[in-house]
Amino acid sequence: MKASTSPFVTAALGAVLTLTAFGGLALAQSSVTTTTVDQQTVTRVPPPQVVKTEIEFQPAATAHDLNVAMLRDFESVKQEDRPVATEIARNPNVVENASYVGKHPALQAFLEKYPDARNEIVESPGNFVTPVSGSKWNSHEAAGIPRD
Repeated sequence: MKASTSPFVTAALGAVLTLTAFGGLALAQSSVTTTTVDQQTVTRVPPPQVVKTEIEFQPAATAHDLNVAMLRDFESVKQEDRPVATEIARNPNVVENASYVGKHPALQAFLEKYPDARNEIVESPGNFVTPVSGSKWNSHEAAGIPRD
């Protein structure tokens, strides 16, 4: 008795033989196994690898790149001279203007106590003030994000 094979099984066997001959290396690298059992092709694909990432959250007081005492002291500057916070929020570069700083004694005392604060306010104003209408440092354009 002659065994009959369907065209599908014949094509699958041909594909398996071709892959075995020419793509054996690719199959070995991807760990996909193909087996022919009773004229049926069984393909086993390994499950995807799961990559685990652990994120450690720390309180701001333990962060080494933030001077928490300086940020707390700036809060007193904002309480003593409320317009300073709004003006810095609109244009953080005003802290580099000596005549502006001279008109605001609380800000001047703060900048004398923390000489590096001038650069930090200009580079990261969001650590010190919240954005207000006209704050260009918080805009899409400043962040390099195109508008819709």
